[in-house]
Amino acid sequence: MRKRILISALILTLVGCVVSCGHLGETDNQESINVGVYDMYDLETYMLPIWEGRVVHNETVMFVGMEDEASLLFEAEEIVSVRSYDLKTEYKQGIDYDYKDGKLVLLAGTNIPCIDKNQYYNSNPQYSQLVTEGNADEGVTGAYTYWGEGDSMTKWQVAVTYKHSEVREGYRPEYKADRYQALLEKLQNGEDVTFVFYGDSITYGANSSYMVGVEPYAPTWPVMFTQYIAKQYGYTVKYIQNEFTKAPVPIEDTVFGSNGIITYYNPSVGGWTVEQGYQNVENYVNTAIDKYGCDLFTVAFGMNNAGLSAGKFVQYTEGIIKRVQTHAPETNIVMVSTMVPNPEATNGWYGNQDQFEVEMIDSADAYYDNGTSCSVACMTSMSKSVLEHKRFRDYTGNNINHPNDFMARIYAQVMFQTVFGYESN
Repeated sequence: MRKRILISALILTLVGCVVSCGHLGETDNQESINVGVYDMYDLETYMLPIWEGRVVHNETVMFVGMEDEASLLFEAEEIVSVRSYDLKTEYKQGIDYDYKDGKLVLLAGTNIPCIDKNQYYNSNPQYSQLVTEGNADEGVTGAYTYWGEGDSMTKWQVAVTYKHSEVREGYRPEYKADRYQALLEKLQNGEDVTFVFYGDSITYGANSSYMVGVEPYAPTWPVMFTQYIAKQYGYTVKYIQNEFTKAPVPIEDTVFGSNGIITYYNPSVGGWTVEQGYQNVENYVNTAIDKYGCDLFTVAFGMNNAGLSAGKFVQYTEGIIKRVQTHAPETNIVMVSTMVPNPEATNGWYGNQDQFEVEMIDSADAYYDNGTSCSVACMTSMSKSVLEHKRFRDYTGNNINHPNDFMARIYAQVMFQTVFGYESN
């Protein structure tokens, strides 16, 4: 299967300049690099892992004040495109922006959206984040910061596609596909399978453009992950809606072929803690498992547990898994550690989240040693690694604790790398 994925990625690279506005460019060593789709949402492009390759597609940044400078994950050799968040408007280098000393800068008269610094940092207590540290470079302390749901943040963000030649430093998600061979064999054999996702607002899909109802309509990370698997194997995705599923999903099945069916079920609830997940697992999860089965169970709480100890968090997570296993004893399990919230926030959102992951890994390893297919998709480590290069506002959907489309893509990529892997034999 991994060979098939690499072939698919190669095909995407070869045809990129045909199916989109992507174009061929030359690097310093004259190696040709084709750029794929960047003027619309495209499943294959969005699932290309950010830690591999020579092109980053639609990485988001946000400017606060005309003097702001935005860093990218890598130092760009060529800026291919800078577009509005909906990908409809393209901005011009030398007119709207420039790239200097490894940073994007705005030019006088730019058409790029730029929130005023006094609007972003202000004294209005209706804004829920009190900044006390982390923004010394901007000369602001003790101010409230702009935030909002819907497109409140993303309307100020722009999407940057660029070429680079760097090898990613920092965290790279681990390949754990050897733990999921039974699931892999089912897919290879064309057997029907069921994926269940259970978590908080991030797994629900809050602030993904599909959920907000704005272009480019990129789906939530669980949908993106599921559709990508379905495409690799020529499956059809069937979406289950019942009284416990609040997140909108495609009305019709997503058809990539007739080899089998992936039943998708996601009863995640925004605002829930892991304790609430544990208390409600029988109604929200197991009633559906009894009807549809469960071949892959993903549990992803943590963002709303800032004050909980890592030990207690893992105990509740294991409690959820234990209850699920009484209904699906052979299910494959993935624990997803949460991305960290805005590190500038001092209103209770940022707390112990970055401590959960280590104990989650120990727990998953113990499950695996005892015969259960289990691992951790380490989004805590990945998000902290991203923060080494970018500001939280560059990739958030609400400036508190939700990802935008770019970070949601990374969730899906880390999940895929963990369970199936991008590597070849």
